[in-house]
Amino acid sequence: MTAAHHRDFTQSHPIIRLRDGAAVRTWKNPLGVDHVFVADSDDRMVYGGYVGWIHSEGLNCAIAQIRQDLT
Repeated sequence: MTAAHHRDFTQSHPIIRLRDGAAVRTWKNPLGVDHVFVADSDDRMVYGGYVGWIHSEGLNCAIAQIRQDLT
């Protein structure tokens, strides 16, 4: 995973709300690169990263695991 620029955070949409109020947000850029962001309970970016196309399935699996374990 490569660190994403904070400017892309505003393009992302929440897909999971965690028990502590934090959110997992995602965005796919025009080139089809998957981005994921973590926002705190006040919707401020805590982390942002992206993966190359070959790692998109792994990212989706990790997001599914987060949904199962932390919501």
